[in-house]
Formats: sequence, structure tokens, C-alpha cells
Amino acid sequence: MRRRRAFATSTAAALLLAAFAAPGTASAQDVLTLEQALTEARAANLRLPLPAFEIQVLRARQREAVAEKWMKVAVEGGFLYAPFYSHGYDPVLSNLGEARLQVAARQPIYAGGSIAAGIERADAAVAAGEARYRVAEKDLELDVRSRYYELDAALAEQRVRQAAIDRIRAYLRLLEVRKASGQAVAGDVFKAQVRLSLEESNRLDAVQHAEDARLALDALLGREPTAVFALGPLPAPESPAGEDGPAPWESAPEIVQARAEARGAQAETVIARSERLPHLFFNADVGVWTSDTMHLNGDFWDRLWFNRGYSLSMVLSWSIWDRGALDSRIAAADLGLQQAQRAVEAERHDAWAKWAQARAAERRLYDQIVLLTRVAPEARDSYLEAESRYRGGAGTALEVLDSYALATEAAVKLNDVTARYRIAQAVAARWSAP
Repeated sequence: MRRRRAFATSTAAALLLAAFAAPGTASAQDVLTLEQALTEARAANLRLPLPAFEIQVLRARQREAVAEKWMKVAVEGGFLYAPFYSHGYDPVLSNLGEARLQVAARQPIYAGGSIAAGIERADAAVAAGEARYRVAEKDLELDVRSRYYELDAALAEQRVRQAAIDRIRAYLRLLEVRKASGQAVAGDVFKAQVRLSLEESNRLDAVQHAEDARLALDALLGREPTAVFALGPLPAPESPAGEDGPAPWESAPEIVQARAEARGAQAETVIARSERLPHLFFNADVGVWTSDTMHLNGDFWDRLWFNRGYSLSMVLSWSIWDRGALDSRIAAADLGLQQAQRAVEAERHDAWAKWAQARAAERRLYDQIVLLTRVAPEARDSYLEAESRYRGGAGTALEVLDSYALATEAAVKLNDVTARYRIAQAVAARWSAP
């Protein structure tokens, strides 16, 4: 049933545009398809690379967080020479001069869960950064699609309005011939001229709408405002998809970002609380270490080499009292977690509202498309019948003009509703897939 309705819609729309359209000039212009426009916009957008750079920074910090759980090795050394003079250091201190050169290693044994929480926080930050990039990308896609559909609708309306103008001018010439032959059609001529002026005004409005949409699209694509291009054909609108399965709006990138930030806030609370627990580290070093630097003679290097060795140690660190600083950090982390959790609910509510509005608009607009697809050809037939009766002397000029105005407005309305339907589909997709 859906295929038959879509086929009927596309067939009727094609017949309607064929009846009203003027000869095109697309063959002499570059044709820009929607996919090409989306590709150009992604390449030309200046703000899209900013969240991409942020993702690279966050991934580097993620690698840093993972490295915290592994052993660190460093070269350490020092040299202290403090000879005793009458105005120098205390002799005891001076006699403690030393020289040291070691390779030291440090391995965390237990840190109260802060290392694992730090990795989780870094992972969540990367996920949030990727979601922010997707938000920017989907916003850009929605802008490009909307401007593309608006431009397509404005150009189609221009063609419909121009066809109406050409038809009214031909009808006006017929009336002027009848007036010149002495028939009492002066009132009909006046009505046709008024209708022609109105159609000229409507065509100029369509030209302005097309110009605005083209300039906005040029800006998104990074093109010069003087660029001339024609739009590629768009597929016939299909009926809205069903809503089976889980709610698609739950996958909106804003919700993904908020949930990732909540994960990071949860990890932050673990890190804060870990400071109440003991931290245990294993240290090891190997090298040379001598405490006799008072006699820098030829035997110094021998003494230094003779004092080579290694040491192993376990270091315990346990914070006992810090005048409430740790309590404040824990309280701040808890409040940050509550804030992040409420932000998730707020984003879920906003995503649901925008997705639901777009879906409702889809259903309503598609019903209008089905209705107008049937009505527009009928309005066209009604005009042809009125014009035939007028030529036969059984109708009035007002009936001809009114029927042609209705046929024109039906074509314009169908064109406008189709563009709005496509934009509603784009908005629903914006608040659906990740």
C-alpha cells in the first residue's frame, strides 16, 4: 500500500510540474546534488574541525590516564659540594656532601581506586567529545538539508508562477483581440491585467526566497555568492516510517554527551573519595651513591663506583587531616554528579519534544501531500474546462481566472508542503540517530 501511494504521489507531482514548468536551463549549469552539498559543507565548515581537535586532545589524555597504572622509570641524580670555611655551613652539614646517580622505578600498588576511576573519567571525556562533534555535524547537516529543500521549493515555485504568467498573458492577448473586434470584454481585460500583476508579484517573492536560500547555502558550502548551479533531482516523498522498536530519540547525540559527562562525574566522586584511603607504592632504584664529596681528587671516581648498589622500598601515604579540604572536594564531586544526572533528564526531555514535534509534522504534512496530489490535477482540469466554456461563450472571464488561480495555488501549495515534509524528516533524523 505504501509503494502504491508513493508511486501515485510521484506520478501526479511529475505530471503537475510538467504541465506548469517552463523550459529549464539546468543543462548549462553545474548540477549540485544533496550528497555533494553535504560533502562540501563538511569540508568547508570552519567550526567543525574544532570539536575534532578536542577529540584528539581528549584521546591523548586518555592514554595518559591509562599510563598511570604502569611503572614509571626515571633517571635521578644530584651533586652536593659544601666545603667548610669560616663563613660557610656548619662543619657537620659540609661533611655530608654527596653525589648520586640512579635509575629509579615507581609502581603504584593501591591508590583507593583513583587510577581506574581516572581511566573511566578519561574514557567518558572522549565519549563526550565525540558526541559534541556529532552534534556539530548533525546541526550542519540539518542546515544544509533545510536550505537545499527551501531553494528547491523556491525554484519550483518560480517555474509554476512563470507558467501562470505566460498562460495569463496568452489569455490577455485573446481578450485584447476580442476587445479590438468590438466585443464588450473591457472588464475581462482589466481583471486579467490585475491577475497578471499579482502573479508577477508572487513570482518576485519566489525569486527573493530562492536568492535568500541560495546565499545561505553558498555560505554553508564555502562557495562564492556568484556561483551558479542547478539542483539535482530529489526522490518523491515516501510515507513516514513506523515507530516500532525502542525510542529513536534516546540515541540523540546530546543525550549521549550528557550520559558520558555523567559517567565522568561519577568517576570524579570515586577519585575524590579515594583520597581518604591509604595509597601504597613500590619503589626501586639502582645506581651509585657516595656521601664523600669533600675530597675531589683522583680517588673520587673510584669511591663513587665502589658505592654502587640498589634499594627497594614500600611507601605508604595516608591523609589523616587537612582541615576540611577533602570533605569539600567530595561535596563538590557529589554536587557535580547530581548536576550531570539532571542534565541527562533535561536533554532526554528536549530530544523527545523536538523528535515528537517533527514526527507529528511528518504525518500531518504527508496527509496534505496525498490530498494535494489528488486535488492539483483536478484543479488543472477545472481550469481547462472553464476556459473551454468561456471560449464557447458559456462562461465568464472571472471563472477562468479564478479556476486558474486555484490551479496555480494548488501546485504552489503542494510544492511548499513537500519541502516542509522533507525538512520535518531531516529534523526527526537530527534528533534520532547518533
